[in-house]
Order: sequence, then C-alpha cells, then structure tokens
Amino acid sequence: MRTPIKVFSKETGNANNYRIPSLVMTGDGSLVASCDERFYTGADNPNRIDKVVRISNDGGLTWSKQITAVATIGEDKQHSSAAIDPATLYDDATNTIFMLYSFTPAGIGILNCNAGSGLINGNQRVQKGLCNYVVVNGELTRNGNPTGIKVDESGNLSCGGNIFTRTSKYVAYGTSYLMLTKSTDGGFSWSKPICLDHMVKSKRMHFIGSGPANGIKIKDGKYAGRLVFPIYYGLGKMPMSLTCAVIYSDDGGNTWNMGATPEIDGRFPKKNPWIIPDPLMTTESQVVELPGGTLAVFMRNHNKKRRILRAISTNGGASWQKPEFIDDLPHCICQITAIGFEYEGKFMVACINASDTKKRVNGVLKVSLDEGKTFPYSYTITEGEFVYSSAVYMGNGDIAVLYEDCTQHEDIKFTVINLKDVIK
Repeated sequence: MRTPIKVFSKETGNANNYRIPSLVMTGDGSLVASCDERFYTGADNPNRIDKVVRISNDGGLTWSKQITAVATIGEDKQHSSAAIDPATLYDDATNTIFMLYSFTPAGIGILNCNAGSGLINGNQRVQKGLCNYVVVNGELTRNGNPTGIKVDESGNLSCGGNIFTRTSKYVAYGTSYLMLTKSTDGGFSWSKPICLDHMVKSKRMHFIGSGPANGIKIKDGKYAGRLVFPIYYGLGKMPMSLTCAVIYSDDGGNTWNMGATPEIDGRFPKKNPWIIPDPLMTTESQVVELPGGTLAVFMRNHNKKRRILRAISTNGGASWQKPEFIDDLPHCICQITAIGFEYEGKFMVACINASDTKKRVNGVLKVSLDEGKTFPYSYTITEGEFVYSSAVYMGNGDIAVLYEDCTQHEDIKFTVINLKDVIK
C-alpha cells in the first residue's frame, strides 16, 4: 500500500472539515477527487457545505489546487444552504463527469425534509407563511402573476435577503433537492446544477440523496450505455422510513428515471412500501456491473445482523431480486464502497468499509471472485477509525482509494493498493 497522503484538509481548502469522498478516473487516466467542504462544523446539514474537487494526472502522486464545483452560501450553521454527499460517474462516450448530490435550504436536514418536490412545473417553489410563490424567469410569481421581486441564481431577492438562507420572509420550500452538475474538461469547470426532483422524486418522498461515492455506466448487455446512480430516500420525518433505489438515464444524462426499491420481507406493502420499520431500512448503497450487464447493489442497512445486503438486477436497475446478507461483509451501519473490474482474466468485486459491527473502525478492502457472494481475500487499510470511502480500479492491479480515517472529519486521504498484496 502506498503511503497515504492528504488530498482534502484545511491546509488545501477553505474550511476545517471535509467529508464524503468520491473518486473517478477519466479516459486519459486522470483521477478526479471530490468531497464535501463543511464550513461551520463537521456535521451533516443544516450546515454550509460546498462541493470541492482536486485532480491528479500522475496516479495520485500530486494534486491540483482545490476547485469549488458547487458553492453554497450562509453566515452560520442554521442560516446556510448545503450541497451534501457527492457521487460521481464518468461517461467515456462524451468525456463527461457527472456529479450527483443533495441540496437543502437553511435549517433543513434528513430529519425534517417536507414531502414532495420543491418544484412547481419545474420552477422553484417559495413560501411566505401559508402562501406559495414560484420563481419564473428570475422573478417571484403568485398564481401566475409577477410580483416585481427579482431572484438571482443564488437566491438573492431584490427586496432583500435570500430564499435559501432564511434571511427573508420568502423561503425556498423546505425539502431536499436531488441535483446534478457535470464537467466536460476533466473536472476543472462545472456546469450550472440542475434539479432532478420533477423527474424522480414522488409526492410521498421527503428526503432524497445520492449513494454516495460512485455511479456507473453499464458496458454490456441489453442496457449497455445506461448511466446508473445509487440513491436513497425517506418516506417520513420521524420515523424516516428510509430505503434505497437507483436512478438511471438512457440518453446521456438528459432525463432520468427512478428504479424500484429492493423488496424486503416485513415492509408494508412489500412493493412501493409505506411502512419501513427501522431494522428493515436500507440507505447508502453502491452498484457494480457483473459480467453480461447484470447489476449488483451493496446496501448499508439497519438490520441487527450487521451485514451488508446484496441484491441483483437483470433489467438495468429498474427492479431487484430478493436481497441477501453477505456474511463476509460486516458493518457498523456505515457506507460501503463497491467496484467491479477484470484482473488477469478474472472478474472481481472489491468492497471497502468499516469492517466492524459496533464502531467505525477497521477499514478493510475485500475482494470477491464469485460476483460478490463471498469475499475470501482482505487487506487492512487501517485498524483505527474509518468512515466513508470511494475507489477506482486504475489497471495493472492497482486500486486507488479515497477515504476518511477520522471521525472528527478533518481531512480525506488517498492511497493505492495493489491486488498482489490482497490476493495471495
């Protein structure tokens, strides 16, 4: 294992806390790392959270200066918007990096998202007390009538204050927005984010967010070319009733559809459930393409077994077979990374997580030769604290890993592990 180096920290960026690593490799072999830059605390939203990026053209030995891909605004924890939890995907056909994340206005987090989309006919919904307004062409409107109040792209109002920071009597609808931005120049610049809520978020969903870490592009089979991002969503506040699924695009990322959540015994009803008891919740997940275009999803869950769940899809993520626990993948209710690749003529699945049933410790990379059913090979990255991670297979037996090894969330590290050190 290569000596780990810090890629994100207060020495390289603008804040004291960094979380949720995401790593992709582009067509020319460049590595593009992204994460949350968290300003007022290391905690989740409510908080000011930007999306930041660094790029390496030499296999992770050196990295570019930090780039802000998505900027948020706010002067303190409760009066800031947040762009949280990146997942990235590289499309080689268009040389495009897609970044998926969840956006929330000030004061909103996973525990208090309102139900439904924050959009009306694709436009931002704004509330003043019990009255609804819509931002149309940069102006607040009510019942289709212009108010004369202008709203810029950052949410600033011509009458003062901002709709996203709770500094005005006009406030953006208090929910989470699934957002997508993209880069066509290797991560150096990023497009204006677009909201996908009107495509994928139903009226009964409260929270919605990315996997996080990575999405994939299907290479083989009937659904070759499909872009797939893992997501999860909530069907309430308290209890949250969380479950996972994927969104997918068959037109290069222009439009997106929501797949079905894996069916789990004990939920009601089993299909499209409304009631999900806490032990039956599934949340952050990662998707791997198996040979022939079949997909496998590896799911964080709240079951007392403390094992990662795995399910199979033969229709590109539109639906899933019955999930099964993987005995070789213990976890402490924390995110898992999963990637698939071919090495020396054999297809392999590699998973990385905090391999402990109680604490976020013992970061381990495990390798499967049977499409993720068992993981007989393992390599310890660190025996100490370990939280979220992301990985890519660079070829020549090298797996690049971007990871958190501190629950204080002060930095994100990078290393490279060669499979010869794992498979002995």
